[in-house]
Amino acid sequence: MSQKFIPGLLLAETYYPVKDKKGFTADIIEKSIAEGFYKSFEIGDIQDKEERKRILTAKEQNNIILTEWFTFLIDREHLDVSSLDKDLRLKTVQRLKEETYFAAECGVSNIAFVTGPDPGDEKRKDAMDALFESICSICEEAKKYSMTVLVEHLDRFAHKKRVLGPIDETVQLFTRVKENYSNIGIAFDTAHSALNGENVVDAIKLGKDFIHQIHFSNAVLDPSSELYGDHHMAIGETGFLTEEKISEILVEVKQLKIGPEEGLRVAVEARTPNEGVLEESAKTQKNILENALKSVVTN
Repeated sequence: MSQKFIPGLLLAETYYPVKDKKGFTADIIEKSIAEGFYKSFEIGDIQDKEERKRILTAKEQNNIILTEWFTFLIDREHLDVSSLDKDLRLKTVQRLKEETYFAAECGVSNIAFVTGPDPGDEKRKDAMDALFESICSICEEAKKYSMTVLVEHLDRFAHKKRVLGPIDETVQLFTRVKENYSNIGIAFDTAHSALNGENVVDAIKLGKDFIHQIHFSNAVLDPSSELYGDHHMAIGETGFLTEEKISEILVEVKQLKIGPEEGLRVAVEARTPNEGVLEESAKTQKNILENALKSVVTN
């Protein structure tokens, strides 16, 4: 089996200035399907029932792949899947299970989320054990809808400082989960990996059995810079990730044959700063991904 890449659009970042507008997600999905490049779409929680119907129709008529991120919901409601406060953790798990039902109404195949803050060396094992319990419970719920649960590893010490960080620890945790639940995977992010001090390609190789998708996200890695950290910045030499670097990573990944049976989803993660540059930013991100994928074909 040769490596297949599926171009994806991360809607809530590319169209960040308008992400909360009613109908925007369905509008962009329908428009992007008509343009023909993107085959995978990553969305936030959709609160309007009619919009969920539109997204489901688009999914059923066009054979696209949908991933719903619970991150904005988690932030809005101050939730935490790895909290050492058992009541908060259980409340979070219950809330995410409830949202899984609404994700199913959109035709979502994958649900995704991030973990809570790193509590430090002394309490980290307890937080990882709590996270394990949460993931297993959510995987159980997701099975009812034939969904895969994706968890994003973040940076532990640089900026976001979340409990699930280094790829080796992520693989250890997910190996434990997979003993009972096969519907678990990593949403890999290049910025978080680099901020954890990892070589991105080596990290992908280590996580290859679990990685379902890759976000090509840029970051400044110099701790002395005011831009240091994961700010969802544009691709380019201000940070470590350029279009050429994306191509190099894809060429390496091509040899690994990783991802779900239908292929490895890949997307550019760059937050458009304001509505005035929305279309320009969306076009730039599309061109970067398109060019990088073309370069893989020629290598």
